[in-house]
Amino acid sequence: MSMAKQIYYHHFRKARVEKGLPVIVPRPPGLHANELLKKRSERYLIEVTANKNASIQKYNKTIELSINRINTSFSEFMKANRYSSASFISSCDPYENEMGDIPNVTRHQLLLDYLSSSGLNYLEALTDGVDQLGWYKGQRSCFVIFDIAKGFADKLADKFHQNTYARVPNPMGYLRLEIRQPIHTPYYSLVDIWQMAFKGESLRAAKSLSPYNMACIMSVPPAEQLHWLHPEKWDPNSPWPLTTPEGDFKTVGTEWDRLTRLHKAATEEMEKE
Repeated sequence: MSMAKQIYYHHFRKARVEKGLPVIVPRPPGLHANELLKKRSERYLIEVTANKNASIQKYNKTIELSINRINTSFSEFMKANRYSSASFISSCDPYENEMGDIPNVTRHQLLLDYLSSSGLNYLEALTDGVDQLGWYKGQRSCFVIFDIAKGFADKLADKFHQNTYARVPNPMGYLRLEIRQPIHTPYYSLVDIWQMAFKGESLRAAKSLSPYNMACIMSVPPAEQLHWLHPEKWDPNSPWPLTTPEGDFKTVGTEWDRLTRLHKAATEEMEKE
């Protein structure tokens, strides 16, 4: 590109940024299994100060939450304030690309202005982690927004070009990852490396997966992968992951659990015949 064109695009982009407008709206690239695995290892930090609510002096501290974990301190905080849900939404790094057309500081301010003008109840927070491709490191700014419906939270995350966001759906303090973009089919080289960790029936189960299911299982921590590879061995009396690789609730006692048992029983009956 010539120097004249570089100068033109610099001032063109700068003028758009000053108006809060993107030069090019970022396109959602989707998520790879390794990227999603990193997202599930992120932590969320909230600085709750006593002067924010004088009635809960003991919460003048930093609360840390992890994906797929129950945080008792945050649960107590929600119950003390009668919050029914909490959504952790950032405006930084649109679709995980920090080189977006609007700087993260400007994007953060745009989300802050939106929340302020909407009259929503929120606190500023931080996301602590690093993505698989190294586009961002350390801590990023986000907000924890209380008592908004999941549908509204989904639209807000989409509005600010986020692949994922985190949500506590009830005062129990369980933080789950909400996935807003499709999961890409894994590369063959990654599949080969992943399958090398399995042997015997686990290896056969891994090789029999469809590309989509394989990507989903690759995106969960290694400790959970054997669970999802062998649904025929699930024991309702033993603890199992509270959410599927796709982010859906799959706990014991749910309708899904009932249907799974019926399907298992029907399969066993057919095998006897």
